[in-house]
Amino acid sequence: MNKRIRKKKCRGEFQELAFNLTAAYAKLTPETADEFVDKILDRAGELNISCGGSFELDHCDLFAVTGRINTNEAERKEKFLAFIRELPGVEKVEAGEFIDAWYTPITSEECSCEGEHHHDDCSCGH
Repeated sequence: MNKRIRKKKCRGEFQELAFNLTAAYAKLTPETADEFVDKILDRAGELNISCGGSFELDHCDLFAVTGRINTNEAERKEKFLAFIRELPGVEKVEAGEFIDAWYTPITSEECSCEGEHHHDDCSCGH
């Protein structure tokens, strides 16, 4: 596979890494929740980490993408986790190992694959 195709398909030196993150914290009020979420997303942006997932009033479940390999991803991940642990009210923070952000199979029973966006590695049975 030539370099252009590897880049387009996020393979080889263009592979992108991500990790799952869950945090539990003291129940927030709707007014303080926005500020709490903004702090987390601002810090992620400063560290060049993209996040998606769900924020609830007492916990969050995130998928954090650190980008291409060999970009100090482990150091940035640890800084991000340390920041979240230091936020007031945070009781527990857990993060998974790095996974391939593009080609890790979905293992949950529910899958969001639809039509042509379905991928072969998915276990949803579509």
